[in-house]
Amino acid sequence: MLPELLAMISSDLFLVLSLLTCLLDEKVPKALPYIFQIAALSGFGHLVVSRLFMTEFDETMRYWYNVFYLGIALTSIVAVNIYLATSKENWTLAKVWSGAVTFPTMIISVLSVYSFGYLQGAILPPLLPPMLLAFTCIMLTVTVGVLLGPRFFDKSREVRN
Repeated sequence: MLPELLAMISSDLFLVLSLLTCLLDEKVPKALPYIFQIAALSGFGHLVVSRLFMTEFDETMRYWYNVFYLGIALTSIVAVNIYLATSKENWTLAKVWSGAVTFPTMIISVLSVYSFGYLQGAILPPLLPPMLLAFTCIMLTVTVGVLLGPRFFDKSREVRN
């Protein structure tokens, strides 16, 4: 398994982001889907360059710059979620985006990065596994809390009283 799989996942995430932001044309800026398409194209260009320099770069170096590209894709997903929640004040759509897009992609990406790094023997910082686990737990808690909303907690208090 090559580390370029992470770049393929990232390019696919940018393409999905482009499609989803295109569907939300009234809620996001008009140029945003095109920016995500350019980012996906740069990812495919990144794969071509990586193939050309495969013998010169060791696998650990290729792993880390593919993780960096995946991080940019995940940051874009979170940025769209924050934009929907804050600037357009469309909290319901932000909750749906968080549960349907942000949380699953974060979990799958964290699992992919960690398992690939572990299987290939990439030197991971010693605090990375606990940090990824804590990040995953925080994302799960935030997503469940956002999706359930304050009304759920108010109803549970009423039932206890």
